[in-house]
This record gives sequence, structure tokens and C-alpha cells, in this order.
Amino acid sequence: MSIVQSILGILREEMVKHDGKRLKKVVIRNGALAGVVTESLQFAWEALTPGGEFDGAALEVVEIPIRVKCGDCGEEFSPEHTRCMPCPKCEQLLGHTVLEGKEMLIDSIEIDDE
Repeated sequence: MSIVQSILGILREEMVKHDGKRLKKVVIRNGALAGVVTESLQFAWEALTPGGEFDGAALEVVEIPIRVKCGDCGEEFSPEHTRCMPCPKCEQLLGHTVLEGKEMLIDSIEIDDE
């Protein structure tokens, strides 16, 4: 709930900046390593938005898979598991750099200015 409350606060600020009258849609990018369950985000959104200033606004959550770069050979790959990430090229288990999958951010908002 607190994450969605924070998102709603950010959206309020953006609505003021852009003279928006009504929020139509917000797109959230949720990385697999962000620690946020998509279903929980959607549940909290549905619980917090009805009857308020964001009533009827759609929430779209785009799940971002893990993408890493091997620290040994430089191979970029998407591991099947988060605990064990053997490089498909050199089989190195440790030292990878996470390229994608840690993000949790507002990607875009769609507002109606009428």
C-alpha cells in the first residue's frame, strides 16, 4: 500500500506541473529484483483509487526480467533463477553486473487536460 501511496503522491505533483485535469493511465516498470509483487501493486491501486481524484485511472505494470552481464567473459544473458546465475558461455556463477531487473519506476502517465 505504501508504494502505491508514494506513486499517487508523485502523480499528484505531475498533474499539477502539467495542468492535468484527470489521470487516464499510468505505466509502472517493475523489475524482477525490485522486490515488489505486481499483484500487490494492482490490489493496492484498486483499493486506493476509487472515489478519489484518480478514480477510473488505469494501472499498467510492465514486468522487467533480469538481464545480467558476466563479470568474466562479458556475455549478456537472462538467468532462469535469481539465486544461481551460471553464465551460458563460460559457466561463471559470481561477479555478474545487473543490467536490468532492479528498477521500480513510473514509466509514463497519460493525462486528460480537458
